[in-house]
Amino acid sequence: MRRAGITLAALTTLATLAVPAASSALASSQPASAQPASAKPAKSTAAKKPAAPEIRLNQVGYQPNAPKSAYVMLSARVASVPFTVIDATGTVFYRGVSRDDVGAWSSGYQAVYLLSFSGLRRCGSYRVRAAGATSPAFTIANGTALYGQLVDNAVRYFTSERDGGDVEHDVLSREPANLTDAKAYVYATPSFDDNDNLLGTLKKVGGPVNVSGGWFDAGGGYEKFGYTASYADALMLIAARDNQGAYPTLKPEAEYGLQWITKLWNPAQKVLYMQVGIGNGNASNTIQGDYNFWFLPQQEDLLDVAKGGNPGPTAYYVKYRPVFEAAAPGQKVSPDLAGQYAADFALGAQLTRGAAANHDLQLARSVYADAKTTDVGQIVTAYPNDYYPGTEWKSDMLWGATEIALADERLGVPRAQLRSDLATAAQWARAYIAQGHPAGSDTLNLYDNGAIAESELLRAMRESRMAPAIAPRLLVNDLAAQLQVGEEWAKGDPFALGTDLGPADAAPHAFGLYVTNELYREAGGSDRYQAFAQQQLNFALGANAWGSSFVVGAGTTYPHCMQSEIANLAGSLTGHGDIQLGATTDGPSSPANFVGLGTVTGMRACSAGSFSAFNNSSAAYEDNVLSWPSVEPADDYTAISLFAFSMGASSGRD
Repeated sequence: MRRAGITLAALTTLATLAVPAASSALASSQPASAQPASAKPAKSTAAKKPAAPEIRLNQVGYQPNAPKSAYVMLSARVASVPFTVIDATGTVFYRGVSRDDVGAWSSGYQAVYLLSFSGLRRCGSYRVRAAGATSPAFTIANGTALYGQLVDNAVRYFTSERDGGDVEHDVLSREPANLTDAKAYVYATPSFDDNDNLLGTLKKVGGPVNVSGGWFDAGGGYEKFGYTASYADALMLIAARDNQGAYPTLKPEAEYGLQWITKLWNPAQKVLYMQVGIGNGNASNTIQGDYNFWFLPQQEDLLDVAKGGNPGPTAYYVKYRPVFEAAAPGQKVSPDLAGQYAADFALGAQLTRGAAANHDLQLARSVYADAKTTDVGQIVTAYPNDYYPGTEWKSDMLWGATEIALADERLGVPRAQLRSDLATAAQWARAYIAQGHPAGSDTLNLYDNGAIAESELLRAMRESRMAPAIAPRLLVNDLAAQLQVGEEWAKGDPFALGTDLGPADAAPHAFGLYVTNELYREAGGSDRYQAFAQQQLNFALGANAWGSSFVVGAGTTYPHCMQSEIANLAGSLTGHGDIQLGATTDGPSSPANFVGLGTVTGMRACSAGSFSAFNNSSAAYEDNVLSWPSVEPADDYTAISLFAFSMGASSGRD
């Protein structure tokens, strides 16, 4: 579902190795049974000691009226599990008994029991005790107290990932970077082999163009992609629109992202730029890419790429980054990009006034009209396509049309125009719904944003005060259908994750399902999926087999050693102090993804301990700078967690 952080193209600069020794992890922030990554089991003829019980829960906490549950992992089944919920003094505030064995997790943990304590509604700080184990502390409080700071943290992550001259030095000591992007050249569509190695040479076809600014796509490289940036920025713009004044840094950061996306669409020439930089060079390293290097972003401007320099001409495209088009000027562009860019511009129009708003709406209309919606074939996401192998695009066209209609309403365009735009959105809603949501299909994330688009269309129809362009019940039912897909996935997982654990992006899918349920309820849906949706949030924040939150700074155990050049080189490696707050990572991944990982010159070794005792045959997790499958942060991951936290903060205030 995602790109590899360090790929085969960089193997000549990699030294494959075992997980390095921990650099400075704090043992108190890891599960009690976690062992150092380098530890080897002692040889013994004695019987293997049973795995110690472990309690897993949402380490951030729960709202007073929300469903509340935890899990206790045991080495064997038992008749029942008595448990208590206590405060810091040891006073018991809740007693319960669980006989709800939700299934075996692994050979070491043959039983997982669900501990429900929804009856506890008193605000405060608590722990759960069961089977001789004690959980991390968690809080019961209203949404703002639980999640408000996490929204601010997520915004800070994007600030830490800024490119160009307008950076915040106080955030991880950032310095201006990639100033050469202000006069960058455009190159023909590149080709790659099956291992994502660049084939042939790059051919210059235009420029210079100003593509400076924006956000780096993810932790392990400094490329910038319109596909992920437009998705992330749209979520941030909606959150800013719907929470005006609540988060002072949110709207400015979202507008920073929009400024870059505006540079990627030239309506006069009808050309859409969709990528700056290359991650992978060629197999011989005569052309190097971002993944050949590990340094702070400002170093790219300082590279000596002259003949005889260090590193020399092979790094030319790292210093002078290529720009790629989604299609040749004047040709129709991939509908996923056209739809998402249109949504961004139209959201910009909703958040500003006057001439600027009208200009943004015109940009939205022009790029939307340029979408190729027949004989689409392989949609364009990134080069190489393996980085983001998207297939679905009808939700993008729905999203773009819907945000244009909402901008119409804000700007008071003629009613006939609004009616036409709503009809276009309804057309794409029907097309999206017609695709269906069979068991095993996808749910809200970067590759399918139908839930957001449908919710926005419901809003646009309510605000229009016109006859609905599509029956609202169809949209509400389709939101429910997406939650049902998640429920089906959850049936096979003791921790009730609503996606395929291992190959899928676990954390962003979990946040996406939580968001989908909130949208469903806002649209008039029932509370049927409330417990399921709450567990998706719980999973991402610690209620999983590994007992780790996958959001930096959220909870007590979270990634310390991300595969992030900025975090690794400019931040603390202890999980405390100057860290990349708010970064959201993937979480567990298929064990096969951890084979053959390697280091890059300049990388600071960092391992916060091994979670291997909690792995099973389907999924593994490592908090190690080498481990891109688990701990590489990304814009799309962090944007959906930001959106989820903003919804959690604004709901259920008691």
